[in-house]
Amino acid sequence: MNANIETIYAEDGFTPAAAAQGRSAGSWRRIIWTDESRTGTLVAVWKAEPGTYVYPPRALEETFVVCEGEALCSLGGAPVQRISVGAIVRVPEGVPITLEVLAPFRKLATVVPRG
Repeated sequence: MNANIETIYAEDGFTPAAAAQGRSAGSWRRIIWTDESRTGTLVAVWKAEPGTYVYPPRALEETFVVCEGEALCSLGGAPVQRISVGAIVRVPEGVPITLEVLAPFRKLATVVPRG
């Protein structure tokens, strides 16, 4: 068994992720752990510059904890909510999410593929 201790604030190992609307970049992710042999579940750190990040409905469930920054979060047709450090957000399978990142943002996410 391999046991690792990671920090979400480490700056190494990030790869480009989603671009903010109207830009060619804006966010990065660092995968901490994947369960390749069973469910495909992964744990990752996602960091983003201010901007708007739109994700369509996806065949996965995601739960994340905001570790740094602030954003306006819209899940499906629900009212927009301001989220910041300490917020826990669950994105059900098939629900679109939009994050309008207001300040440099970092989250720790668990993603579980479905379908």
